[in-house]
Amino acid sequence: MIYESAYAKINLFLDVVAKRPDGYHDLHSCMQTVGLCDTISAEITEGGEKTEILLTCSDTALSCDEKNLAYRAADLYLRTVGIDGVRVKMHIDKRIPLSAGLGGGSADAAAVLRLMNRHFKNKLTHDELCELGAKLGADVPFCITGGTCRCEGVGEILTPVETRPDYTVLIAKAGGGVSTPEAFARLDELHGNYAAYTPRDPSRIYAALACGNVQALASCAYNSFEDVILPIHPDAAKIKSFLTAGGAVTALMSGSGPSVFGIFVSDVRAECCAAALRKQGIFAAVCRTVG
Repeated sequence: MIYESAYAKINLFLDVVAKRPDGYHDLHSCMQTVGLCDTISAEITEGGEKTEILLTCSDTALSCDEKNLAYRAADLYLRTVGIDGVRVKMHIDKRIPLSAGLGGGSADAAAVLRLMNRHFKNKLTHDELCELGAKLGADVPFCITGGTCRCEGVGEILTPVETRPDYTVLIAKAGGGVSTPEAFARLDELHGNYAAYTPRDPSRIYAALACGNVQALASCAYNSFEDVILPIHPDAAKIKSFLTAGGAVTALMSGSGPSVFGIFVSDVRAECCAAALRKQGIFAAVCRTVG
């Protein structure tokens, strides 16, 4: 049995800057790995007559067939490296909330690719693994790489950010998930053809990270999806206000939501806020940033 952690991500900065002719969107984001994670366990048996992939999950709401990114990642890896006659039995111990803007599905797929590559003696380089991940989803290359990255294009162009992030993060989610296509459609409606849209300047977020100034994040953390999601998702708006009032340096929606994260300099305040949210039946997890 082999194991791999599938870490969630948050977006310290996220600006959707243009819609491309192919229907996808160009964006600029600063992604950060955090300690909230799923765990992938797998048994890989070689020498069979045919390839078989079996997947189970602790969360029964998650599909365990070809619709699941982790399943597809295992299948894609085996086909890419030309290995047949393998039985892959995997289980996902799910802790990252579904449809939350935390990259849970992408994190699982990335963990499976890393796990498979490790088992098969690193047949693919890191860059090749990221290219493979991009075929599964825009966030998968980042989830393979981890740490802190500047993400451009549709999210697949990664530039590691020189920083040593070390702060406490409280992640909370209430209510139903948000459809990513719907979130982009709402932004398209808000900005028209983006011709008159002026992208946000991300330089301050990288300056704050470079000098380790957590307080400076409060003035430059940004997510353009908040303009269209918070008005229709009052639970997310309330959580953001609650975290700010509870002592978070900054609070921001992650991805297309509806999860909200708060960055704290006090572990005690973060745990107090988390406990108060849980009493209201809201998912809340306190973790650290992961380099």
